[in-house]
Order: sequence, then C-alpha cells, then structure tokens
Amino acid sequence: MDTRAGRYFRWLLFWQQQGRCCYCGEYVVLTYRPYDAARPYAATLEHLHRRADGGTGHPSNLAMACKRCNNTRGPIDWLSYASWRRDEF
Repeated sequence: MDTRAGRYFRWLLFWQQQGRCCYCGEYVVLTYRPYDAARPYAATLEHLHRRADGGTGHPSNLAMACKRCNNTRGPIDWLSYASWRRDEF
C-alpha cells in the first residue's frame, strides 16, 4: 500500500473508531512525523487476519491500532488479543 492510501485509511479508521485503538480502546495519536510515529500511542494500520496467515490488504481486513498493540500481538488471532488487552478473560 502506498503512502497516500495508507494515510487515507489511517484517517478514515481514526474517524470510524473515534480515535481509539481497536484492541485496548486507548486513544491514539494520528501523526505523520517520524518522531511521533515511533511512540507507543501512535496510530498504525493493523491487518486483522495476519498477512502471514493469508490475510490481504483489503480495507475490510484493516483496523487502526496503537503501535504498542500492533507490535505485541504476534500470532494470536485479533479477537482473542482484543479480549486479552481489555481484561475480558
């Protein structure tokens, strides 16, 4: 996905998700500055069905997550990880 499309989807998902991470529910910051993009609360695009498991870059497979959740999810499916992050177990 090129930069323009990635920025558009981050903005669209930021608006749809009311500025919250799809996993932990914390507010995220939508930024394009490299310094802020490295912070744990920066908005990132997340593939719900991992690309390593055959997921695609289709918009229906994308969500916005904070950088911390995006980096720590690993091989866990998205629904189980969201429940774990929200202490629903």
